[in-house]
Amino acid sequence: MDYLILVEYQSDAERKRIDYAVEKWQGKADVSKPRGAVIEFRNGDIDSFLDNLYSRLPDGKSAVRVFEGKDYSPEISEKTYILKYETDAEPKAAESFLNYLMNRTGASFDGIRSGIKCYTAYTKKGQVMIDIAIEKKEKTGNRTETARSENEAFSAGAGTSGTVTSVRITVRGYGEVAQFICSRIDKEMTAFLDM
Repeated sequence: MDYLILVEYQSDAERKRIDYAVEKWQGKADVSKPRGAVIEFRNGDIDSFLDNLYSRLPDGKSAVRVFEGKDYSPEISEKTYILKYETDAEPKAAESFLNYLMNRTGASFDGIRSGIKCYTAYTKKGQVMIDIAIEKKEKTGNRTETARSENEAFSAGAGTSGTVTSVRITVRGYGEVAQFICSRIDKEMTAFLDM
């Protein structure tokens, strides 16, 4: 079966990533990026339009290929990986290390949404979105609860009490890139926590 894939892009960098994907798949399938214009035509007399189009081209009909098709919705979903860590390090120390890690990963900072830092990382394998939430929690016995304020203490039963820094990293993307980046982050975070 043949497919015509229309990809909208916003920048030259996105166009280059599309070119890279086409180039990578040329040995795996008959895939090419034709030169010329892509025209989406709906709800009209296609033959009249083509007649008009042919009259405007030096090569006429021989310069135009027309495909009749229907929309195809692949059953591919975004992969999401969640990494959770707790450390006795202060939130600022964890945040500083994560800033270093995002820089090392090549991730660009997209902003803060609802207290969560959002990043986008691009690799040859593809693109991922990374969300990082860091919060200070009160640890009481075997349970951990979110601190309501920095000065508030929970009445502790048996067990150890104190504060802990909780880090939650969410990695989202398509293909193998999400797992690849997730593994890299986990390896670095594990090394940081073992220090």
